[in-house]
Amino acid sequence: MFKPLSGKVITVIGSSGYVGSNVIKNALQYGAIVNGVSRSGQPTNQQNWTREVNWIKGDAMKAHEFKDVLQKSDIVIHTIGTLIDSSVLNNKKPGDQGTYEQMNRDTALNVVKELINTNVKFVYVSGSAHPPFLKRYLTTKQEVEQHIQNLYQQQQLNPIIVRPGFIYSLTQRWWSVPLKYDLAIWKCVHDNASKIIPQKSFVGQIFNEFKVDSSIDLQDVVDSCLAPLKIDLVGKSLNNQEMEKVAQQFRNLQ
Repeated sequence: MFKPLSGKVITVIGSSGYVGSNVIKNALQYGAIVNGVSRSGQPTNQQNWTREVNWIKGDAMKAHEFKDVLQKSDIVIHTIGTLIDSSVLNNKKPGDQGTYEQMNRDTALNVVKELINTNVKFVYVSGSAHPPFLKRYLTTKQEVEQHIQNLYQQQQLNPIIVRPGFIYSLTQRWWSVPLKYDLAIWKCVHDNASKIIPQKSFVGQIFNEFKVDSSIDLQDVVDSCLAPLKIDLVGKSLNNQEMEKVAQQFRNLQ
């Protein structure tokens, strides 16, 4: 089997999550050497693929503690994020542990700090929309985007930004497939209704809280995160359609 990433060192931040764990599994299949970083470290439920990973028990808020691992990587992929933060669920203040500010923004900024002026590529998994009335989900991610784009312009960082919409997978989360079609119908309704509803009106502002993007297959998200090791994407920000195109281009190299 051809292994396009043979010899490449990949570090995944947020390795226990949905996207992170799948990035790891695919990277291993592609022949990469993989470091998985999470606060829990090595999974308790061992599988064949988990035994091939260099697990690192580490907190992204203290990325300096494993900076040697980061700086010896060919690419670092940040997949940490939360959809509903603790300020909503547990009455915490923005910036506290588990909030959008900490999970979506500060974990990434602390990792980036250790990659400045290195040759390591940095992939940030951002987003294209926010849950209704929870704009901070997206604005905190956009703050990271702006920061790493500024560093790129100063030639201090090699970033790639991916902005997936709703991520579906028949094999990982079967229930996400019918939801994908529901969202597609709603997107069509919303896009057409938005043309006749005044955007600055109260109704228009409420209506826009329910705006959605197109959905994307988990495999396309994973492959677009790994593609920068074979395709020149530094400085790029990829939406769903661009991610699908890049993912297919990457698979065609195999």
